[in-house]
Amino acid sequence: MSIPTEQAEKPANTEQQANMASFRHVLKNRNFLLLWMAQLISLTILNAANFGLIVLVNRPPNGAFMAGLAIIAFTLPAIPFSAIAGAIVDRIDKRRVLWVSNLLRMGTMLLMFVTVLLDRSNVWTLFGLMFLTSLIGQFFIPAEGSSIPLLVGERELMPALSLFNISMTLSQAIGFLVLGSVVAKLFPAFSFALGSRTFHVESTDMLFVIVALFYIVCVGLILAIPKQAFNEDHINKHKHRHETDGAYAAGTQALHTLWRDMVTGWKIVRADRLLFFSVIQLSLVGVLMQLIGELAGTFVQQVLNRPPEDMSIILTPAAVGLVGASVLMTRFVEKVGRIRLTVIGFIALAAGFILLPGLEWLGHWINPAHGTQSLGILLGVIVVLCVLGVAMACVNIPTQTLMQERAPESGRARVLSLQFMLYSAGTIPVLLFAGAFTTLIGFTPLIFIVSASLLAFCWWGIHYIKGADAQQTNPVAEEEQKHQDHESQAEIDAHEDVG
Repeated sequence: MSIPTEQAEKPANTEQQANMASFRHVLKNRNFLLLWMAQLISLTILNAANFGLIVLVNRPPNGAFMAGLAIIAFTLPAIPFSAIAGAIVDRIDKRRVLWVSNLLRMGTMLLMFVTVLLDRSNVWTLFGLMFLTSLIGQFFIPAEGSSIPLLVGERELMPALSLFNISMTLSQAIGFLVLGSVVAKLFPAFSFALGSRTFHVESTDMLFVIVALFYIVCVGLILAIPKQAFNEDHINKHKHRHETDGAYAAGTQALHTLWRDMVTGWKIVRADRLLFFSVIQLSLVGVLMQLIGELAGTFVQQVLNRPPEDMSIILTPAAVGLVGASVLMTRFVEKVGRIRLTVIGFIALAAGFILLPGLEWLGHWINPAHGTQSLGILLGVIVVLCVLGVAMACVNIPTQTLMQERAPESGRARVLSLQFMLYSAGTIPVLLFAGAFTTLIGFTPLIFIVSASLLAFCWWGIHYIKGADAQQTNPVAEEEQKHQDHESQAEIDAHEDVG
Protein backbone atom coordinates (compact mmCIF):
# COMPACT_ATOMS: atom_id res chain seq x y z
CA MET A 1 0.00 0.00 0.00
CA SER A 2 1.68 3.21 -1.15
CA ILE A 3 1.55 6.42 0.80
CA PRO A 4 0.38 9.52 -1.12
CA THR A 5 3.14 11.87 -2.10
CA GLU A 6 3.54 15.52 -1.18
CA GLN A 7 2.00 16.49 -4.55
CA ALA A 8 -1.36 16.48 -2.82
CA GLU A 9 -0.39 19.19 -0.39
CA LYS A 10 0.63 22.38 -2.15
CA PRO A 11 2.64 23.50 -5.18
CA ALA A 12 6.36 23.89 -4.54
CA ASN A 13 5.90 22.47 -1.05
CA THR A 14 9.46 21.13 -0.89
CA GLU A 15 10.96 24.52 -1.61
CA GLN A 16 8.75 26.19 0.96
CA GLN A 17 9.72 23.70 3.65
CA ALA A 18 13.43 24.03 2.80
CA ASN A 19 13.20 27.79 3.41
CA MET A 20 11.23 27.68 6.67
CA ALA A 21 12.39 30.10 9.34
CA SER A 22 13.95 28.89 12.56
CA PHE A 23 12.36 29.25 15.98
CA ARG A 24 14.81 32.01 16.81
CA HIS A 25 13.75 33.98 13.76
CA VAL A 26 10.06 33.51 14.55
CA LEU A 27 10.52 34.72 18.13
CA LYS A 28 12.16 37.88 16.82
CA ASN A 29 8.73 38.75 15.45
CA ARG A 30 7.51 40.98 18.29
CA ASN A 31 3.83 40.70 17.43
CA PHE A 32 3.92 36.92 17.25
CA LEU A 33 5.93 36.75 20.49
CA LEU A 34 3.26 38.77 22.31
CA LEU A 35 0.47 36.56 20.96
CA TRP A 36 2.40 33.40 21.85
CA MET A 37 3.03 34.62 25.40
CA ALA A 38 -0.64 35.49 25.79
CA GLN A 39 -1.60 32.02 24.56
CA LEU A 40 0.87 30.27 26.87
CA ILE A 41 -0.32 32.21 29.92
CA SER A 42 -4.03 31.92 29.13
CA LEU A 43 -3.86 28.16 28.52
CA THR A 44 -1.78 27.61 31.66
CA ILE A 45 -4.14 29.47 33.94
CA LEU A 46 -7.16 27.86 32.27
CA ASN A 47 -5.78 24.41 33.10
CA ALA A 48 -5.06 25.65 36.63
CA ALA A 49 -8.69 26.76 36.95
CA ASN A 50 -9.84 23.33 35.77
CA PHE A 51 -7.61 21.76 38.42
CA GLY A 52 -9.10 24.00 41.09
CA LEU A 53 -12.66 23.16 40.06
CA ILE A 54 -12.01 19.40 40.05
CA VAL A 55 -10.43 19.63 43.51
CA LEU A 56 -13.46 21.53 44.82
CA VAL A 57 -16.12 19.20 43.41
CA ASN A 58 -14.25 16.06 44.51
CA ARG A 59 -14.58 16.97 48.15
CA PRO A 60 -17.27 15.29 50.28
CA PRO A 61 -20.14 14.83 49.75
CA ASN A 62 -19.26 15.01 46.05
CA GLY A 63 -17.10 12.55 44.15
CA ALA A 64 -15.90 11.32 40.78
CA PHE A 65 -19.32 11.78 39.19
CA MET A 66 -19.21 15.51 39.90
CA ALA A 67 -15.68 15.66 38.51
CA GLY A 68 -17.02 14.15 35.29
CA LEU A 69 -19.75 16.79 35.16
CA ALA A 70 -17.07 19.46 35.60
CA ILE A 71 -15.25 18.17 32.51
CA ILE A 72 -18.50 18.09 30.54
CA ALA A 73 -19.33 21.64 31.66
CA PHE A 74 -16.07 22.78 30.11
CA THR A 75 -16.34 20.70 26.93
CA LEU A 76 -20.03 21.05 26.10
CA PRO A 77 -20.10 24.71 24.90
CA ALA A 78 -17.89 23.90 21.92
CA ILE A 79 -20.53 21.65 20.36
CA PRO A 80 -23.30 24.18 19.64
CA PHE A 81 -21.32 27.43 19.82
CA SER A 82 -17.90 26.78 18.25
CA ALA A 83 -19.00 27.13 14.61
CA ILE A 84 -21.18 30.15 15.43
CA ALA A 85 -18.22 31.78 17.18
CA GLY A 86 -16.05 31.16 14.13
CA ALA A 87 -18.61 32.78 11.85
CA ILE A 88 -18.67 35.86 14.08
CA VAL A 89 -14.88 36.05 14.44
CA ASP A 90 -14.47 36.02 10.65
CA ARG A 91 -16.46 39.27 10.50
CA ILE A 92 -15.11 41.29 13.42
CA ASP A 93 -11.80 42.60 14.70
CA LYS A 94 -9.76 39.60 15.90
CA ARG A 95 -7.60 41.72 18.18
CA ARG A 96 -10.69 42.98 19.98
CA VAL A 97 -12.01 39.44 20.35
CA LEU A 98 -8.74 38.33 21.95
CA TRP A 99 -8.46 41.01 24.63
CA VAL A 100 -12.19 41.22 25.41
CA SER A 101 -12.46 37.42 25.83
CA ASN A 102 -9.56 37.47 28.29
CA LEU A 103 -11.17 40.33 30.19
CA LEU A 104 -14.50 38.50 30.41
CA ARG A 105 -12.81 35.30 31.62
CA MET A 106 -11.12 37.32 34.33
CA GLY A 107 -14.62 38.27 35.47
CA THR A 108 -15.85 34.66 35.57
CA MET A 109 -12.83 33.63 37.65
CA LEU A 110 -13.55 36.35 40.21
CA LEU A 111 -17.19 35.25 40.31
CA MET A 112 -16.07 31.68 40.99
CA PHE A 113 -13.98 32.91 43.91
CA VAL A 114 -16.93 34.86 45.31
CA THR A 115 -19.22 31.85 44.85
CA VAL A 116 -16.86 29.63 46.83
CA LEU A 117 -16.70 32.21 49.63
CA LEU A 118 -20.49 32.50 49.87
CA ASP A 119 -21.39 28.81 49.59
CA ARG A 120 -18.69 26.20 49.12
CA SER A 121 -21.23 23.43 48.53
CA ASN A 122 -22.90 25.23 45.61
CA VAL A 123 -21.15 23.28 42.84
CA TRP A 124 -23.88 23.94 40.27
CA THR A 125 -23.08 27.64 40.19
CA LEU A 126 -19.42 26.73 39.67
CA PHE A 127 -20.43 24.48 36.77
CA GLY A 128 -22.40 27.33 35.24
CA LEU A 129 -19.49 29.75 35.53
CA MET A 130 -17.07 27.22 34.04
CA PHE A 131 -19.55 26.66 31.20
CA LEU A 132 -19.59 30.43 30.64
CA THR A 133 -15.78 30.56 30.73
CA SER A 134 -15.61 27.86 28.09
CA LEU A 135 -18.25 29.62 26.01
CA ILE A 136 -16.14 32.78 25.98
CA GLY A 137 -13.15 30.67 25.00
CA GLN A 138 -15.00 29.53 21.86
CA PHE A 139 -14.44 33.04 20.49
CA PHE A 140 -10.82 33.24 21.67
CA ILE A 141 -9.73 29.98 19.99
CA PRO A 142 -10.65 30.79 16.34
CA ALA A 143 -9.52 34.41 16.74
CA GLU A 144 -6.13 33.25 17.98
CA GLY A 145 -5.72 30.48 15.40
CA SER A 146 -6.68 32.69 12.46
CA SER A 147 -4.38 35.47 13.72
CA ILE A 148 -1.20 33.38 13.49
CA PRO A 149 -0.92 33.51 9.67
CA LEU A 150 -1.54 37.29 9.84
CA LEU A 151 1.38 37.87 12.20
CA VAL A 152 3.96 35.58 10.58
CA GLY A 153 5.09 34.91 7.03
CA GLU A 154 4.19 31.76 5.14
CA ARG A 155 7.68 30.33 5.65
CA GLU A 156 7.33 30.90 9.41
CA LEU A 157 4.00 29.11 9.72
CA MET A 158 5.40 25.66 10.57
CA PRO A 159 7.73 26.79 13.41
CA ALA A 160 5.04 29.18 14.67
CA LEU A 161 2.51 26.37 14.94
CA SER A 162 5.16 24.17 16.55
CA LEU A 163 5.69 26.80 19.24
CA PHE A 164 1.94 26.99 19.84
CA ASN A 165 1.81 23.21 20.12
CA ILE A 166 4.67 23.30 22.63
CA SER A 167 2.85 25.90 24.68
CA MET A 168 -0.29 23.74 24.73
CA THR A 169 1.69 20.86 26.22
CA LEU A 170 3.56 23.07 28.68
CA SER A 171 0.35 24.76 29.77
CA GLN A 172 -1.25 21.43 30.64
CA ALA A 173 1.75 20.32 32.69
CA ILE A 174 2.38 23.67 34.40
CA GLY A 175 -1.26 24.62 34.90
CA PHE A 176 -2.76 21.33 35.98
CA LEU A 177 0.17 19.68 37.74
CA VAL A 178 2.40 22.50 39.02
CA LEU A 179 0.53 25.77 39.49
CA GLY A 180 -2.10 24.29 41.80
CA SER A 181 0.55 22.89 44.15
CA VAL A 182 2.54 26.12 44.13
CA VAL A 183 -0.50 28.22 45.02
CA ALA A 184 -1.38 25.80 47.82
CA LYS A 185 2.07 26.34 49.36
CA LEU A 186 2.23 30.10 48.83
CA PHE A 187 -1.28 30.82 50.13
CA PRO A 188 -2.21 28.84 53.24
CA ALA A 189 -5.83 28.83 54.39
CA PHE A 190 -6.99 31.94 56.25
CA SER A 191 -10.13 33.66 57.43
CA PHE A 192 -11.31 37.27 57.38
CA ALA A 193 -14.31 39.15 58.71
CA LEU A 194 -16.51 41.38 56.59
CA GLY A 195 -19.16 43.06 58.67
CA SER A 196 -20.85 40.51 60.85
CA ARG A 197 -19.82 37.56 58.67
CA THR A 198 -16.59 35.58 58.67
CA PHE A 199 -15.31 34.08 55.42
CA HIS A 200 -12.91 31.15 55.21
CA VAL A 201 -10.50 31.04 52.26
CA GLU A 202 -8.67 27.82 51.42
CA SER A 203 -5.49 27.66 49.38
CA THR A 204 -7.30 26.29 46.33
CA ASP A 205 -9.74 29.20 46.41
CA MET A 206 -6.88 31.66 45.84
CA LEU A 207 -6.15 29.86 42.59
CA PHE A 208 -9.13 31.59 40.97
CA VAL A 209 -7.83 35.00 42.08
CA ILE A 210 -4.37 34.27 40.67
CA VAL A 211 -5.94 33.13 37.40
CA ALA A 212 -7.98 36.34 37.20
CA LEU A 213 -4.84 38.47 37.66
CA PHE A 214 -3.01 36.60 34.92
CA TYR A 215 -5.93 37.17 32.54
CA ILE A 216 -5.27 40.90 33.00
CA VAL A 217 -1.67 40.27 31.93
CA CYS A 218 -2.99 38.54 28.78
CA VAL A 219 -5.15 41.57 28.03
CA GLY A 220 -2.09 43.80 28.21
CA LEU A 221 -0.08 41.53 25.91
CA ILE A 222 -2.79 41.55 23.25
CA LEU A 223 -3.26 45.33 23.46
CA ALA A 224 0.50 45.72 22.96
CA ILE A 225 0.11 44.28 19.44
CA PRO A 226 -0.70 47.09 16.96
CA LYS A 227 -4.09 46.98 15.29
CA GLN A 228 -2.47 47.07 11.87
CA ALA A 229 -0.78 43.71 12.49
CA PHE A 230 -4.13 41.91 12.38
CA ASN A 231 -5.23 43.43 9.07
CA GLU A 232 -5.44 41.12 6.07
CA ASP A 233 -4.70 42.41 2.59
CA HIS A 234 -8.30 42.43 1.50
CA ILE A 235 -9.29 44.19 4.70
CA ASN A 236 -6.65 46.87 4.13
CA LYS A 237 -7.94 47.29 0.62
CA HIS A 238 -11.56 47.48 1.67
CA LYS A 239 -11.29 49.40 4.90
CA HIS A 240 -15.04 49.98 5.25
CA ARG A 241 -15.87 46.30 5.50
CA HIS A 242 -15.99 45.96 9.33
CA GLU A 243 -18.26 48.99 9.65
CA THR A 244 -20.77 47.61 7.18
CA ASP A 245 -20.52 44.11 8.69
CA GLY A 246 -21.63 45.54 12.04
CA ALA A 247 -24.84 46.85 10.51
CA TYR A 248 -25.21 43.80 8.29
CA ALA A 249 -25.15 41.49 11.30
CA ALA A 250 -27.96 43.30 13.10
CA GLY A 251 -31.39 41.90 13.86
CA THR A 252 -32.82 38.87 12.11
CA GLN A 253 -30.34 39.22 9.27
CA ALA A 254 -27.59 38.20 11.71
CA LEU A 255 -29.04 34.72 12.13
CA HIS A 256 -29.24 34.26 8.38
CA THR A 257 -25.66 35.45 8.00
CA LEU A 258 -24.33 33.16 10.72
CA TRP A 259 -26.13 30.15 9.27
CA ARG A 260 -24.82 30.92 5.81
CA ASP A 261 -21.27 31.29 7.17
CA MET A 262 -21.43 27.97 9.02
CA VAL A 263 -22.81 26.16 5.97
CA THR A 264 -20.18 27.78 3.76
CA GLY A 265 -17.44 26.78 6.20
CA TRP A 266 -18.58 23.16 6.04
CA LYS A 267 -18.79 23.30 2.24
CA ILE A 268 -15.25 24.70 2.09
CA VAL A 269 -14.00 21.81 4.19
CA ARG A 270 -15.88 19.16 2.23
CA ALA A 271 -14.82 20.54 -1.15
CA ASP A 272 -11.11 20.07 -0.37
CA ARG A 273 -10.08 16.49 0.39
CA LEU A 274 -6.88 17.49 2.15
CA LEU A 275 -8.67 20.09 4.24
CA PHE A 276 -11.42 17.65 5.21
CA PHE A 277 -8.80 15.01 6.03
CA SER A 278 -6.82 17.41 8.22
CA VAL A 279 -9.95 18.58 10.09
CA ILE A 280 -11.04 15.00 10.84
CA GLN A 281 -7.52 13.91 11.76
CA LEU A 282 -6.97 16.82 14.16
CA SER A 283 -10.30 16.10 15.82
CA LEU A 284 -9.33 12.46 16.28
CA VAL A 285 -5.97 13.41 17.79
CA GLY A 286 -7.68 15.80 20.20
CA VAL A 287 -10.10 13.08 21.35
CA LEU A 288 -7.16 10.69 21.72
CA MET A 289 -5.31 13.11 23.99
CA GLN A 290 -8.41 13.49 26.18
CA LEU A 291 -8.71 9.70 26.28
CA ILE A 292 -5.11 9.38 27.45
CA GLY A 293 -5.84 11.84 30.25
CA GLU A 294 -8.90 9.86 31.30
CA LEU A 295 -7.13 6.48 31.27
CA ALA A 296 -3.90 7.68 32.91
CA GLY A 297 -5.15 7.00 36.43
CA THR A 298 -6.50 3.57 35.48
CA PHE A 299 -3.21 2.61 33.82
CA VAL A 300 -1.18 3.69 36.84
CA GLN A 301 -3.38 1.70 39.22
CA GLN A 302 -4.16 -1.44 37.20
CA VAL A 303 -0.97 -1.88 35.17
CA LEU A 304 1.76 -0.24 37.26
CA ASN A 305 0.10 -1.04 40.61
CA ARG A 306 0.79 2.46 41.87
CA PRO A 307 -1.47 5.12 43.44
CA PRO A 308 -3.19 7.56 41.08
CA GLU A 309 -0.99 10.37 42.42
CA ASP A 310 1.83 8.85 40.36
CA MET A 311 0.21 9.85 37.07
CA SER A 312 3.27 11.98 36.40
CA ILE A 313 4.97 8.70 35.42
CA ILE A 314 2.75 8.77 32.33
CA LEU A 315 2.31 12.47 31.70
CA THR A 316 5.96 13.55 32.05
CA PRO A 317 7.65 11.24 29.48
CA ALA A 318 4.78 11.72 27.01
CA ALA A 319 5.09 15.50 27.41
CA VAL A 320 8.88 15.34 26.98
CA GLY A 321 8.49 13.36 23.76
CA LEU A 322 5.81 15.71 22.45
CA VAL A 323 7.74 18.88 23.23
CA GLY A 324 11.06 17.50 21.97
CA ALA A 325 9.54 16.36 18.69
CA SER A 326 7.75 19.69 18.30
CA VAL A 327 11.07 21.54 18.52
CA LEU A 328 12.56 19.34 15.76
CA MET A 329 9.40 19.06 13.68
CA THR A 330 10.58 21.40 10.92
CA ARG A 331 13.55 19.13 10.18
CA PHE A 332 11.35 16.01 10.33
CA VAL A 333 8.94 17.47 7.79
CA GLU A 334 11.74 18.53 5.43
CA LYS A 335 13.16 14.99 5.34
CA VAL A 336 9.98 12.90 5.43
CA GLY A 337 7.08 15.05 4.24
CA ARG A 338 3.90 15.91 6.09
CA ILE A 339 1.59 13.16 4.82
CA ARG A 340 4.17 10.40 5.31
CA LEU A 341 4.99 11.75 8.76
CA THR A 342 1.36 11.61 9.89
CA VAL A 343 1.05 8.02 8.62
CA ILE A 344 4.20 7.02 10.50
CA GLY A 345 2.85 8.78 13.57
CA PHE A 346 -0.45 6.88 13.52
CA ILE A 347 1.29 3.52 13.10
CA ALA A 348 3.63 4.37 16.00
CA LEU A 349 0.64 5.37 18.16
CA ALA A 350 -1.14 2.09 17.48
CA ALA A 351 2.02 0.05 18.16
CA GLY A 352 2.81 1.99 21.32
CA PHE A 353 -0.64 1.47 22.79
CA ILE A 354 -0.40 -2.28 22.18
CA LEU A 355 3.06 -2.39 23.81
CA LEU A 356 1.83 -0.89 27.09
CA PRO A 357 -0.25 -3.92 28.24
CA GLY A 358 2.37 -6.14 26.61
CA LEU A 359 4.96 -4.76 29.00
CA GLU A 360 2.69 -5.69 31.89
CA TRP A 361 2.56 -9.30 30.64
CA LEU A 362 6.32 -9.32 30.07
CA GLY A 363 6.97 -8.03 33.57
CA HIS A 364 4.89 -10.76 35.22
CA TRP A 365 6.53 -13.40 33.00
CA ILE A 366 10.11 -12.31 33.73
CA ASN A 367 9.70 -11.41 37.39
CA PRO A 368 6.41 -12.71 38.87
CA ALA A 369 7.26 -11.34 42.29
CA HIS A 370 7.56 -7.72 41.22
CA GLY A 371 5.92 -7.59 37.78
CA THR A 372 5.70 -3.99 36.53
CA GLN A 373 7.28 -2.79 39.78
CA SER A 374 10.70 -3.92 38.46
CA LEU A 375 13.00 -1.15 37.28
CA GLY A 376 13.52 -2.58 33.79
CA ILE A 377 9.81 -2.78 32.99
CA LEU A 378 9.20 0.69 34.42
CA LEU A 379 11.95 2.11 32.20
CA GLY A 380 10.37 0.32 29.24
CA VAL A 381 7.02 1.95 29.99
CA ILE A 382 8.69 5.37 30.18
CA VAL A 383 10.42 4.84 26.81
CA VAL A 384 7.18 3.72 25.14
CA LEU A 385 5.31 6.71 26.54
CA CYS A 386 8.03 9.06 25.28
CA VAL A 387 7.69 7.49 21.82
CA LEU A 388 3.92 8.01 22.03
CA GLY A 389 4.54 11.70 22.67
CA VAL A 390 6.81 11.91 19.63
CA ALA A 391 4.21 10.12 17.51
CA MET A 392 1.51 12.50 18.70
CA ALA A 393 3.60 15.48 17.58
CA CYS A 394 4.29 13.81 14.20
CA VAL A 395 0.55 13.66 13.61
CA ASN A 396 -0.59 16.88 15.21
CA ILE A 397 1.78 19.61 13.99
CA PRO A 398 1.95 18.71 10.25
CA THR A 399 -1.82 18.33 10.20
CA GLN A 400 -2.30 21.74 11.83
CA THR A 401 -0.03 23.32 9.23
CA LEU A 402 -1.86 21.58 6.41
CA MET A 403 -5.22 22.81 7.69
CA GLN A 404 -3.94 26.38 8.05
CA GLU A 405 -2.56 26.36 4.51
CA ARG A 406 -5.61 24.81 2.85
CA ALA A 407 -8.15 26.97 4.69
CA PRO A 408 -8.85 30.23 2.81
CA GLU A 409 -8.20 33.50 4.62
CA SER A 410 -11.82 34.58 4.35
CA GLY A 411 -13.04 31.42 6.10
CA ARG A 412 -10.11 30.28 8.22
CA ALA A 413 -11.82 31.04 11.55
CA ARG A 414 -14.90 29.10 10.48
CA VAL A 415 -12.77 26.10 9.53
CA LEU A 416 -10.94 26.19 12.87
CA SER A 417 -14.22 26.46 14.76
CA LEU A 418 -15.74 23.54 12.88
CA GLN A 419 -12.70 21.43 13.69
CA PHE A 420 -12.91 22.31 17.37
CA MET A 421 -16.65 21.61 17.38
CA LEU A 422 -16.12 18.16 15.85
CA TYR A 423 -13.40 17.40 18.39
CA SER A 424 -15.62 18.48 21.29
CA ALA A 425 -18.64 16.60 19.96
CA GLY A 426 -16.58 13.41 19.74
CA THR A 427 -14.92 13.79 23.13
CA ILE A 428 -17.99 13.35 25.36
CA PRO A 429 -19.32 10.05 23.91
CA VAL A 430 -15.81 8.57 23.57
CA LEU A 431 -14.92 9.35 27.18
CA LEU A 432 -18.25 8.02 28.45
CA PHE A 433 -17.83 4.82 26.40
CA ALA A 434 -14.22 4.37 27.49
CA GLY A 435 -15.09 4.78 31.15
CA ALA A 436 -17.98 2.32 31.01
CA PHE A 437 -15.99 -0.18 28.90
CA THR A 438 -13.01 -0.09 31.26
CA THR A 439 -15.26 -0.63 34.29
CA LEU A 440 -17.31 -3.46 32.81
CA ILE A 441 -14.79 -5.30 30.61
CA GLY A 442 -11.29 -4.09 31.37
CA PHE A 443 -8.43 -1.78 30.46
CA THR A 444 -6.46 -4.06 28.14
CA PRO A 445 -9.34 -4.86 25.71
CA LEU A 446 -10.03 -1.13 25.40
CA ILE A 447 -6.39 -0.49 24.47
CA PHE A 448 -6.61 -3.05 21.65
CA ILE A 449 -9.81 -1.40 20.38
CA VAL A 450 -8.08 2.00 20.38
CA SER A 451 -5.06 0.61 18.50
CA ALA A 452 -7.25 -1.11 15.91
CA SER A 453 -9.25 2.11 15.44
CA LEU A 454 -6.07 4.11 14.83
CA LEU A 455 -4.85 1.65 12.19
CA ALA A 456 -8.28 1.64 10.51
CA PHE A 457 -8.32 5.45 10.36
CA CYS A 458 -4.78 5.46 8.97
CA TRP A 459 -5.82 3.01 6.22
CA TRP A 460 -8.87 5.17 5.40
CA GLY A 461 -6.80 8.35 5.30
CA ILE A 462 -4.23 6.93 2.90
CA HIS A 463 -6.92 5.88 0.44
CA TYR A 464 -9.01 9.02 0.91
CA ILE A 465 -6.30 11.59 0.17
CA LYS A 466 -5.16 9.76 -2.95
CA GLY A 467 -8.04 11.51 -4.67
CA ALA A 468 -6.49 14.86 -3.73
CA ASP A 469 -3.32 14.42 -5.81
CA ALA A 470 -4.77 16.37 -8.70
CA GLN A 471 -6.64 18.91 -6.55
CA GLN A 472 -4.72 22.11 -5.91
CA THR A 473 -7.60 24.56 -5.45
CA ASN A 474 -10.83 24.70 -3.52
CA PRO A 475 -13.66 25.78 -5.85
CA VAL A 476 -16.04 26.53 -2.98
CA ALA A 477 -13.44 28.72 -1.28
CA GLU A 478 -12.76 30.56 -4.54
CA GLU A 479 -16.45 31.16 -5.10
CA GLU A 480 -16.90 32.39 -1.52
CA GLN A 481 -13.93 34.75 -1.90
CA LYS A 482 -15.36 36.15 -5.14
CA HIS A 483 -18.72 36.66 -3.44
CA GLN A 484 -17.13 38.49 -0.50
CA ASP A 485 -14.97 40.62 -2.81
CA HIS A 486 -18.10 41.54 -4.75
CA GLU A 487 -19.88 42.49 -1.51
CA SER A 488 -16.90 44.56 -0.36
CA GLN A 489 -16.67 46.40 -3.69
CA ALA A 490 -20.39 47.09 -3.64
CA GLU A 491 -20.10 48.48 -0.11
CA ILE A 492 -17.19 50.75 -1.11
CA ASP A 493 -19.07 51.98 -4.18
CA ALA A 494 -22.13 52.71 -2.05
CA HIS A 495 -19.97 54.55 0.48
CA GLU A 496 -18.35 56.63 -2.27
CA ASP A 497 -21.76 57.45 -3.75
CA VAL A 498 -22.97 58.66 -0.38
CA GLY A 499 -19.81 60.68 0.06
